[in-house]
Amino acid sequence: MLLILAGVALATLTGQGNIIGNAENAVGKYNNSVALEQQLLNEIEKYFQNYLEEGNGDNPPTPPEPVDENGLATENTTITTDEENIQIVIPKGFAPVILTGSNSTYSLPGQDGSVKEIMPYEQWSSITAEQINQGIVIVDHAVTYTEGVPDFNEYVWISIPNCKENFKRTEWTTLLGYDENGELGSGERKHLLAEMETVNRFWEETTTQEYQNMIDSVEYYKGFYIGRYEASEDTENIAQSKRARLPWGGISQQEIITACKNNNDKTENMHLMYGIEYDSVLNWLIGKAIISSPVEGEQKTMELADIQTDSGSWGNYATSKGDAGINNGKPQNTGASEYWKANNIYDLAGNVCEWTQEKYSTDTGRVLRNGYYFGKGTEKSAANRYVKNHDITADNFGFRSSFFVALDAGSDA
Repeated sequence: MLLILAGVALATLTGQGNIIGNAENAVGKYNNSVALEQQLLNEIEKYFQNYLEEGNGDNPPTPPEPVDENGLATENTTITTDEENIQIVIPKGFAPVILTGSNSTYSLPGQDGSVKEIMPYEQWSSITAEQINQGIVIVDHAVTYTEGVPDFNEYVWISIPNCKENFKRTEWTTLLGYDENGELGSGERKHLLAEMETVNRFWEETTTQEYQNMIDSVEYYKGFYIGRYEASEDTENIAQSKRARLPWGGISQQEIITACKNNNDKTENMHLMYGIEYDSVLNWLIGKAIISSPVEGEQKTMELADIQTDSGSWGNYATSKGDAGINNGKPQNTGASEYWKANNIYDLAGNVCEWTQEKYSTDTGRVLRNGYYFGKGTEKSAANRYVKNHDITADNFGFRSSFFVALDAGSDA
């Protein structure tokens, strides 16, 4: 009897459906569930870690901060306005600014146009079409000064709402020796006109990849940047656009092309201005820019004549008029007069002539723009074109750099 009872008990404990087996199975299942739960928790933790830090595989990364510790954009930032096709792109490493005299983005003639501070990021989206049409200034560095001289470069956005209509060369034919009655002028200008009529003048470097990239960018982003100031030199042969610097003269057009590209640590698209850019800037000013009037103490809206016929009211010439008439017979530092500006851009009229990449012919002739400090505002106005060999140098021959925003890899340009 005892043996029978012992066998029954043993079978209950160890057989199919036995207590020990069931207990061991339950413990195993529990341990497995704990392991699976821990694995799931580990995966969730890893997912959130990837999401919050750098992103990995299909997990989306956290978007970067829009600006760095100095308030400069960490990525290209496009700001649209209520007005169709009027927008601005703040490039990576740059930021728009507030100007000192007006405590806004724009300074009128006579107001202090120096940079006060970088615009807080929260205000970028509030930039209006009106502000863009008055010239938004951007900088590439924290707003710091060394002995009163800025440590940052300044550029102005030129709005091109329609590339085919607004981005174009203009011949400004009345500057080529015609008077108001359509008759030829005399002397050097008459000779120059006759020479120009025999060749294909004003060629662009249309075969270069840089030129094609520029056209694509302007069409896509609806604008480009030019130096706020005539270029100055630093110790490393880099073309700068800085306030309170002497314009860089005594350098050939070919050397200038290299000096502009030496600034490509900030943007790979920095270059010497093309003629099409120069003309587009001047056309953009007409009807928008507020400039000094020939009458002292007065202002006016830019007209075609102020660019084409006489720029003496808003530039450094021997014949400057009104508030602009402070010429002392030599080139002045950039930003020297608050009356020598239009839409926040200084010295587009007078001070020193500016080389461009525009060709005069298939030979070595290249086109200079603007006038100079010892010339007349009527003969060397802002729209003036004349030709010199690309190797010639002179103290009154300077330049101005420009750049366009690189197209993103996925943009439909």
